[in-house]
Amino acid sequence: MITLHLYHLSPFNEKIQRMLNVKGVPYQSRYWRIAERRGILAISPTGKLPALEHNGTVICDSTDMAHYIEAQFPEPALIPTDPVQRGLTHALEDWADESLYFYEMTLRFTLDDNANRNVPRLLELESGALRWLLTRLLPGTLRKLTRSQGVGRKSRDALLRETERHIQAVADMLDASDWLVGNRLTLADLAVYAMFQCFRDATAAAAILEKYPRVTAWMTRIEEQTSTEPA
Repeated sequence: MITLHLYHLSPFNEKIQRMLNVKGVPYQSRYWRIAERRGILAISPTGKLPALEHNGTVICDSTDMAHYIEAQFPEPALIPTDPVQRGLTHALEDWADESLYFYEMTLRFTLDDNANRNVPRLLELESGALRWLLTRLLPGTLRKLTRSQGVGRKSRDALLRETERHIQAVADMLDASDWLVGNRLTLADLAVYAMFQCFRDATAAAAILEKYPRVTAWMTRIEEQTSTEPA
């Protein structure tokens, strides 16, 4: 049995959970609280979650997890064998994980209107005293993180303008196919979907998404073929 060790509300959870569900692989989810730092470090020395535990092997990076799952459970394939499609799948997954991730984080947790709604959701598993403290500290910590990366230094208008460009880019890619790479669901779809799903937690970004029916239809197709519930 696979165990997924998870923080609450991470888009990387969804990428891996949906990948396992597409393949029909049973797993159990173990959600950790931030306060359980010692236990987390015993599993993931970097402190990063999600982490995948399977037959004594622990993997702590979502891309490494995806390739492990693909090797252990190859059907249906989600990483193409065609070299061009495989390269494109990797590039899109990396774009989602290393760029779109900072957009969704900035939108959800640093803009006041969204942060006031989403930070309490992020911390809902924490104990009362720590939840009270982190509710006040976390937005500032995440602002520093996103500013150091660069996305957090953009004005609100620039942030939303660039978010729309990203959504438009996906709409353009979907012009010739129902999927981002080739003619079937791949890891690229799951990675980008996970970040766009987070956009729905940010009021202005959610409104932008609704302007692109090709994108929302694609998201619905992914939801119909996958599930975030364990098999």
